[in-house]
Amino acid sequence: MSILNTPQDPRHQVANPLQQGLFRSVPLAAVVLGFAVVAFYYGDLPARIPIHFNGAGQVDGYGPKYTLWLLPVINLLLFYGLEAATRANFKWFNYPVKITPENASVQHEIALQLLAVVRLLVTLLLAWITYATVMAALRPDERLNGWIIGGFLLALFGAIIYYMVEANKSK
Repeated sequence: MSILNTPQDPRHQVANPLQQGLFRSVPLAAVVLGFAVVAFYYGDLPARIPIHFNGAGQVDGYGPKYTLWLLPVINLLLFYGLEAATRANFKWFNYPVKITPENASVQHEIALQLLAVVRLLVTLLLAWITYATVMAALRPDERLNGWIIGGFLLALFGAIIYYMVEANKSK
C-alpha cells in the first residue's frame, strides 16, 4: 500500500518557501507598496486614468480612477491565493513526472520553489504596473517600459523551464 496522500506522505515534511524568508517578505512588500502608491497619489490623480496600454507602451484606454485599486487587490489575492493552494491537498499539484514514495518530497520541494519564484515575480510585476499606471496618469507623455515587462516574462518562463528540467532530472 502506498503512503502517498496519507498522513505519512513525505510531502508533508517539505518546508514551504512561500511562508518564509525573502519568498514571503519581498512579495508581501510588493503588495503593500502597490496599495501605498495608489493611496499616496490618489488625491492627485485625474478623474480618468490609463487602464490599458498598447504594445508600444502608449496609453490606449482610460477609465475611472477607482479602477486603479484593482491592481493591488489582485496582487493581494494572488499573494494569499498561491499560498493557500500550497497548503491544500497535493492533488492540486500537477507534477510533470509520476510521483512515487521515493521522489515525492523532492518533486514537491521543486514545485514549491517554482510557486515561490512565480509569486515573487508576479507580485513585483503587478506592483511595478501599478506604479507605472499612476505615473502615466500624472504625466500624459509617460509610457510603460516594454523592456521591464519583457524581462519579467523572460524570468517567469525561465523559471518554468528550469523547473521542468529539475523535475525531470529528479524522477
